[in-house]
Amino acid sequence: MQDLVLFTLTAGSVFLLAFLSVANPKGANDTANKWLGVFLFSFGCALLERALFSFPPHMPPTPFTVLTELSRFAIAPALYMSVLNFTSPGRTFKKGEYLHFLPFLLFALYSIITLFSSPRLPPLLPPALGKAMGAAMFLSVKIQIVAYWLLSQSRLVWHQRNIRMFASTTAAINLRWLQYFLWALVFIIFLWFNELFFGITIIKTLAPFGYLVAVYFIGYFSLRQQEIFRFERQEVEAIREILEEDPVSTAKTPRLSGEAMATLKEKMQAIMEHDKAFLDQELDLPQLARRMHVSPHDLSYLLNAGFGESFFQFVNRYRVAEAKILLLSPKHRHLNVLGIAYEAGFSSKTTFNTTFKKFTGQSPTQFQRNALGEVQPAPPARPEEGRMDTRG
Repeated sequence: MQDLVLFTLTAGSVFLLAFLSVANPKGANDTANKWLGVFLFSFGCALLERALFSFPPHMPPTPFTVLTELSRFAIAPALYMSVLNFTSPGRTFKKGEYLHFLPFLLFALYSIITLFSSPRLPPLLPPALGKAMGAAMFLSVKIQIVAYWLLSQSRLVWHQRNIRMFASTTAAINLRWLQYFLWALVFIIFLWFNELFFGITIIKTLAPFGYLVAVYFIGYFSLRQQEIFRFERQEVEAIREILEEDPVSTAKTPRLSGEAMATLKEKMQAIMEHDKAFLDQELDLPQLARRMHVSPHDLSYLLNAGFGESFFQFVNRYRVAEAKILLLSPKHRHLNVLGIAYEAGFSSKTTFNTTFKKFTGQSPTQFQRNALGEVQPAPPARPEEGRMDTRG
């Protein structure tokens, strides 16, 4: 009875999260959250089936059985489509992506035929073939979930690497919450596989509580998400083109002439060194492109081909240089590390420390101590024990 309560509570929580994702009251990452809602609804159906089928008196009717079984084939592709939309600006659904849901559609067709066929008619498939098909479907769902989780993780890593092409501060848009979300799914998959294949008793006993904790963990992080691509529509399209651009073709057909690049480099350096645009914590590629009066695409090319750096590296190099000045300035000695970080254009202490060490090989505190020669004095030597002063 306790397991029934826990699984039902878990399923209800997932359905609530699915509703919140589809409703999306914050309006952030709308398409991605719609797909996340589909994933959560399908996952909730699977959990509800798990709860009801564990107790024979609560066996659901056949149409409900079909719905819950069918939902399993939508879980993995819906997760992947959600991650694709979280990591791709201005993305639209492509025709070929219907193939991700081909197993779902085939099983739906088979289920409808089976559900509405007359019991007086012979079985749709011979018994041996039907048994083999059932085994294939059983394994295909498990393989599908593992494969799509790997695809989702790979796409997330791609996103975390490439946002440096257009953002100078990545903490708010690196989808760290989605990484935690995916790791929570690993835990859920492990609990599920243990029930099916491993049968470790203590884990099976704790599984209902484990599902509930993992779902609340997922909900906590999914509700904290922020808008990833906060740009105008034309800028979103430009960012998408930059992210999907082939480096080889770009090298063969330069976007800017040598003369234009030299002129823009001088203008860029003036904006950074004299106007100190890098002090804006929210500075991104489209903003700087507007100040330069060029397209984001041309600015990205200028940074890559002219300076040999990504946007993130270029802006934060100036921030680190500013931080060095502030760390050694007597006027700013009253500021702690976080204060220096904010003054130099960084948005957090963690980002500041990580970026500063990457550029200088030292933490900000180590740099300040070494530069100012603030070496701690050695403690005074202790007198030797038992030694007496015989002078006098």
